[in-house]
Amino acid sequence: MLEKEKRKQGSDRPIVSDSTSAPDEDEAHPPGGNEITDILAERIKNLEEAIQELDQALASRKALSDGFLAQIKAEMEEIHYHLNHLEPPWKAGFYPQIEFLRLSLHKSLTSRRKDQRTEELKYWEDVIGLLKEKRKFLDEYKALLGTKRRLIE
Repeated sequence: MLEKEKRKQGSDRPIVSDSTSAPDEDEAHPPGGNEITDILAERIKNLEEAIQELDQALASRKALSDGFLAQIKAEMEEIHYHLNHLEPPWKAGFYPQIEFLRLSLHKSLTSRRKDQRTEELKYWEDVIGLLKEKRKFLDEYKALLGTKRRLIE
């Protein structure tokens, strides 16, 4: 979306002249109009950078979440591996040490599932916050582009 707005903006950039001649009296631009468009152009540039930073933050948060979830999944697979290698309680008889180990592994597995849900929720909350901020910047960006176009015309 930012690229689409940039393409529209491409023809709106003020042309800076190298000549030092006096401006024509017939020009429709008010005095100081160039200063305003320069300020708008700077603000637009800052908004573009902020939007790009938000895009990078979204991508970084996604990578971070994927890493956390992969680590949790690996830990869960390891716990399943250990649980599968314990003798079932109906075969082994009653061994308190084995039952304690089995319960500990089940608690650990439950904890990892909770960690997984927590990470997914935290990722969702972070993404929603970043997208709201990005939407706010995009709205301001579009409004400034429209203002700049009207000033140049």
